[in-house]
Amino acid sequence: MRTVDRGVLATAGELFESRHYPGVVALVTDALEDEPACVPLILLRARSYISLRRDLEAQADLRDIIRLEPQCGLAYRLLGELAARRDQNESAAIFFREALRLDPADREAADWLAIVEASVRPAAVAQKLPAPAAAAGRFPSASPARFPRAETQPRFAKGTFAPEDERPTHRFGGAPVPVPAPAVAQPIRRPSQPTIRTATPELPGFGDYLVQTGILTRERLRAAQAYQRSMKVQLSTAIVTLGLATPQRIEWAAVAHQSQLGRER
Repeated sequence: MRTVDRGVLATAGELFESRHYPGVVALVTDALEDEPACVPLILLRARSYISLRRDLEAQADLRDIIRLEPQCGLAYRLLGELAARRDQNESAAIFFREALRLDPADREAADWLAIVEASVRPAAVAQKLPAPAAAAGRFPSASPARFPRAETQPRFAKGTFAPEDERPTHRFGGAPVPVPAPAVAQPIRRPSQPTIRTATPELPGFGDYLVQTGILTRERLRAAQAYQRSMKVQLSTAIVTLGLATPQRIEWAAVAHQSQLGRER
């Protein structure tokens, strides 16, 4: 087995910090073929799976980490977060306690433990109540004799009256004036993914040309190629989507590479 290149690990970390989680998964999966027992890479992929809401894959990676490195407190904390996401608070508390045992300075594990323990306590209190009261959601209250119930006017649920009766009005000179309805907020338009506008085809050796000209490092090229294979897109699209270079720079690079090949022929 070969040791994973530090540049690959650094590139995967940069992609994770930039929230390019599919790119992290593609790059790490490719790198783990050389070193399947690299815990830092598996941990990065597990965290990316969690961000992508792919809980089963994340759980499988975290269990592999615990098998390879039983003292990894972060793996236990992430398993606790997955359990809390499914409202399995008792199991989550067990994972968070183990994470704190292995790493007492893990503040996130301590915060999570406080949250899930607070969620578990009301359930424990309800178990001590008489069964009918717990089932109905009723808890002991003050005696009616000490706090007599005040007589109040009957309350009606919204929608009981006709729409014209429920609409708020202001009266001027005795005539009801309807209050204008609030303006409907327009939906926020999110920017679309960057696209490559050039019609220049990607010729063989384009990736090596980008490395030779200093546009990409070898590690960043490998990340883009892994994303390209995973997402079934062109190399230029993968590079721009991962934010490794601007669309304009890739367009000019494609033109320059094509001209270079033409001169060599």
